[in-house]
Amino acid sequence: MNHTKKTKRCFIISVFLLSLLLAGCQRNRNAQPISQKNWGTIQNNRVSIHDPSITSVQIDGKEHFYVFGSHLAEAKTIDFQTWDVPFSQEYESMDDNIIFGNTQENLAETFKWAGYDDADSEGGYNLWAPDVIWNQDYIWSDGDKGAYMLYYSASSTWRRSAIGLAVAKTIEGPYSYSDTVIYSGFTENDSTDGSERNTNYQNTHLENLIKNKSVSGFSEKWTIENGLTYNTDYAPNAIDPALFYDEEGKLWMTYGSWSGGIFLLEMDKSSGLPIYPGEDSETSDGRIIDRYFGTKLSGGYHQSGEGPYIVYDQETGFYYLFVTYGGLSAKGGYNMRLFRSEEPDGPYLDAKGNSPILEQGDQNADYGIKLIGNYQFSFQQTGFRAAGHNSAVIDENGDWYLIYHTRFNNGTEAHEVRVNRMYMNEEDWPVPAPFEYLGNEHVADDLVEADITGRYEIINHGTDNGKTMIKSQMIDFHKDGSISGDIIGNWTYDEGFISITVENTTFKGTVLRQEVSTFDKQKIAFSTFGDNNESIWGVKEE
Repeated sequence: MNHTKKTKRCFIISVFLLSLLLAGCQRNRNAQPISQKNWGTIQNNRVSIHDPSITSVQIDGKEHFYVFGSHLAEAKTIDFQTWDVPFSQEYESMDDNIIFGNTQENLAETFKWAGYDDADSEGGYNLWAPDVIWNQDYIWSDGDKGAYMLYYSASSTWRRSAIGLAVAKTIEGPYSYSDTVIYSGFTENDSTDGSERNTNYQNTHLENLIKNKSVSGFSEKWTIENGLTYNTDYAPNAIDPALFYDEEGKLWMTYGSWSGGIFLLEMDKSSGLPIYPGEDSETSDGRIIDRYFGTKLSGGYHQSGEGPYIVYDQETGFYYLFVTYGGLSAKGGYNMRLFRSEEPDGPYLDAKGNSPILEQGDQNADYGIKLIGNYQFSFQQTGFRAAGHNSAVIDENGDWYLIYHTRFNNGTEAHEVRVNRMYMNEEDWPVPAPFEYLGNEHVADDLVEADITGRYEIINHGTDNGKTMIKSQMIDFHKDGSISGDIIGNWTYDEGFISITVENTTFKGTVLRQEVSTFDKQKIAFSTFGDNNESIWGVKEE
């Protein structure tokens, strides 16, 4: 997502409106299911979905994966090799789509604030980055329990946004509007933000929340300039929601983009609505707990950071937070970062043990393990750029999958979904395999010294938000455990785990036998994270 008004408008026009921002809704227990088209039967080997969010569903005893993305794009798969898509083009019709039916009519409450055809959403393309989760405790107006809850974002500017909730009894919908859960971009007094829309907070649900004492008054931290401007150094942009359950079964929503950073709210499972803190406070480690927006997890002062996604792994006991930095265009420096915490509300730390809460003047590139940069191995015909806004899933077998969209080094803004398996290293960090998942790969835990020694082409993804292509390097693993070539160091291998030491940095990861699309057989490859937040991939030459 681009978050300056001028840049975003130009980018939307050039790539048929490919950004991310989301909006709100207000719960209506009498909402009626909407008429809707059925899923089609188009099957593709590739699918173009921006900001893909994945949901796992059991159907007839088999695990199916549904991916929802910006601009009403969606697909489903059982193997991550072929995709069933219900649309004949990337962007579905806004007035007759399979999720909401007539979007303008059925999400009208959201658009009262976020706008439908104004500012940066001119043309009506203003729905971004949804997330769907099954909630067995949701209570319908007729007393029935259980719903698929779809949280969506709507926005017309980089700060006037809202997150909404729609619900359905089946994963494929239809989804009925329920409520608006979070607003942003509001002001204390009458004001505007580049359009004719009045941004006074009384035009959101905040006035009612304050009246019923769910929120203890309007906070002076939310605005600046005598209450006429939303304070984006402090407060978040209300987009990019992602839901997860913690170890105890509590439901949480993380959200946010640029502006004041990434925040977290506990959710009421019976309604799908936030449990607002009500009063301002701090966590034990000094992070903000805002009376309305919730607990701050990362970012601030309008540093890049969006598309948060949290996965809890029962095996390791950690909560893993993914955030994407940089601008979303092919040359915008988009890249995914990884943190983890022992608690759902943090603190989330990187491989250095540092928290990504930013102070004025901090650079976000210093925080978070960088998963993928702009890269191209010598044998790949096309390089990869701007991989980001990911989701992740642990399947019924306990296997990790990283799902994200990527652009390419071909001079266009075209994008496609890619899926990489992830494998735990010895430090309980999930490291992504170097190549996309093709259904035929495994940890190489049966190798001997002669299998490991040899020449490797490597990619060091670094830690910056780089906009240029990363050059590959060549190294040699020697029998005595030394490394020569473009980097100098040492290596060890033990039953699938690899450790590489370069100067004072240790990289730990996994050795794989992985099918690579360029070749007709498996290759020996490795993926590692360093304690300096860098990741290094390698593939062995024949």
